[in-house]
Amino acid sequence: MELPPSAQALLEAIQHYTPITDISADQRQLINGSPESFITAIPIGLSLSKTFDQRQEELFVDYFSQMADDLRIHSRRHDITEIIDIANKILTQALELDDDHINLVLASEIIKCMKHLKLHVDDAIIVKVRERSRQEITEQQEYLAQDPEKVTENLVADLNKFGVDTGLAFCQFVSGELVFLTKQEIQGLLTMMSRQPWSIDALLLLSLNADPKIANTAASVLNSLPAKKWKSLGQRQYLTLIQRFGHDSVKIHLSAWQKSAMQYSKQAEQHQVTELYLSYPDGNHAILFNGLLIDPTTKNAHVFGGVFRLGFGLVDSYFDTNPVDTVQYKKMTAEMDTAVDVVQCHPNILRHILCWALDEQHEVLDPDTLHMLALLPSQWTEPQPFSLDKLASTCDFPGEHPDAIARGHRSSKLLVNTPLIETWTIAESIDPTLDTIRKVRNRHYLEHPEPYIKALALSGLITHYSNQDSTPFSPSKLFIFAAAYALQAPDRMRKTFPLFDQLAELSMQQQAEYHPVAHSPQEIERPQGIVLHIELDNSRPKIWRRFTISNALPFIALHDCIQAIMGWEHQHLAMFITPLGHIDLDDESDTQAAYLPIGAALQDPGDTIAYVYDFGDNWHHTITLEKLNTRNCTQPKVTAGNGACPPEDCGGIDRYKNLLKLSKRAPLNDDEQEILNFFNMQDWDAKHFDKNEVNQRLKEEVPPIFD
Repeated sequence: MELPPSAQALLEAIQHYTPITDISADQRQLINGSPESFITAIPIGLSLSKTFDQRQEELFVDYFSQMADDLRIHSRRHDITEIIDIANKILTQALELDDDHINLVLASEIIKCMKHLKLHVDDAIIVKVRERSRQEITEQQEYLAQDPEKVTENLVADLNKFGVDTGLAFCQFVSGELVFLTKQEIQGLLTMMSRQPWSIDALLLLSLNADPKIANTAASVLNSLPAKKWKSLGQRQYLTLIQRFGHDSVKIHLSAWQKSAMQYSKQAEQHQVTELYLSYPDGNHAILFNGLLIDPTTKNAHVFGGVFRLGFGLVDSYFDTNPVDTVQYKKMTAEMDTAVDVVQCHPNILRHILCWALDEQHEVLDPDTLHMLALLPSQWTEPQPFSLDKLASTCDFPGEHPDAIARGHRSSKLLVNTPLIETWTIAESIDPTLDTIRKVRNRHYLEHPEPYIKALALSGLITHYSNQDSTPFSPSKLFIFAAAYALQAPDRMRKTFPLFDQLAELSMQQQAEYHPVAHSPQEIERPQGIVLHIELDNSRPKIWRRFTISNALPFIALHDCIQAIMGWEHQHLAMFITPLGHIDLDDESDTQAAYLPIGAALQDPGDTIAYVYDFGDNWHHTITLEKLNTRNCTQPKVTAGNGACPPEDCGGIDRYKNLLKLSKRAPLNDDEQEILNFFNMQDWDAKHFDKNEVNQRLKEEVPPIFD
């Protein structure tokens, strides 16, 4: 049976010992280009035969872990229930096979990986894996009953062998294995471990485990230890984290634990954040933070960091237990800066970011994250809901003042010079019914401003705490917070918001790349003339033209015709919005859609398409096929029309209407007269249209193409 392309590429990478870091972008896209590739990978792992060596099995685990992590990220915006159900069915069916037909080692690794990333695995599957390994477990239990001291010695030897010398390291070491143990087995393991000097820290971290079975068992073992054992406690902050994030069944023990901690343990000196860098890694209203934590006892520096995504909390985080020198860290951040824009910030910004992130936390915190939080000041990890007023006050912004709100509307376009603009476009999720920039702006951005208010506040926070000098192109925190308050105002739908105009334009531009024009003929079998009507939407008085053109001409030629007959000057980008998709006319675009014939989209009278010119001013035109002629048209020709073309760069249709009103007023002050002079509208005739003049321009700019 032929394998799916993603599975075939994965198998070849494993067979050729290709590390995941060495594959090309094309290979990665083939192997992990969609959530479904996660499903096709599972049978590969389950069926890897004994002819594959341990290194190849480890490679599979690396690839599968990446796929599972990408699926976890995908789940934040999409429903993956069906994918997870299929994965569980595959595992269930595979576990019915005998040992010669299933790689039980990789079956266990697949389950561990899924459980680690909070992807659901049926309990029956875990029980089945346990049953397949029953003999080893039974022997271990018998051995433990005969000589528990010897087993403890062996456990300690294994921990030393793998360098497990802290509570965090132990949690990392056993996290996968605990999935397959019963409560009694977990209790036995943790009881043996409790003799280690770092056992209190390990048990507290495990009592924060997402699995209640593990958390409650750890709490039970902790309660069985003598109170004096608490003198080895390393981080009292674990207790604070249990109060904030622990299971209710664990919190009932807190009072006794806190009493023991206060009586026997010393308060550890607070770690210090000495370096902090932030960046916008991958869109989706997320920021990455990366810093250095200095251990006050050893003076060692440790790298820590995470990703805060608005609405989800800390979606990724890490803490490196290995010390790093500052020179090495500087080199690391410099390398990161080559991939994404990095901003060095004062560490105090974490106080606001972490409190906010933890209030929105959706995903369970892993041991690395919990340990990182335990090293930071307690007030930095207390969940607090988003408050624009509080953050604005922190950044010395005057708050909800009418002048500030007005400034926010006017100055929002300045924000396009920030990295934010690249993360706020919605090309992949534009509703097909939103076929104009205005609709995208109003119905997506302005009707749902909450995430953008938060994102603006976050950007303002970063700007306030940034240690870097601003440039003339960097918007100040005043503009950023002003824009946030403007979006919060009830009348936002009735006012212009240039930032959202720009975002809507970019989103529709990018949609052409994500959704290329469907397959259509490159040539028209029998070219014929068609009569088109084009009108500039929302114009008053109406600005329109009627013209004849060949349906065999490509869209790029129609674009040139429209520029000539409407009166535009080829100064900006343009695109067509058609039933086939968006046709991008960017000179640097790779799309061939611009060379499709007009007749591919306009076939019958009444068919319409849209033409958008200047994504800043957003001149939106509607083109309607009015008539099919029997003969072809060798030269485009205008037959009727009305209305003067608005001046380039005058601000869009609403701004043009205001200029028309101004041109009819008298007398004008100096500023008003200067505005009209700037756009050459001193003696403007809004109804002016000269058919002969337009046709002459057509002959010059769009010469005959057909004999």
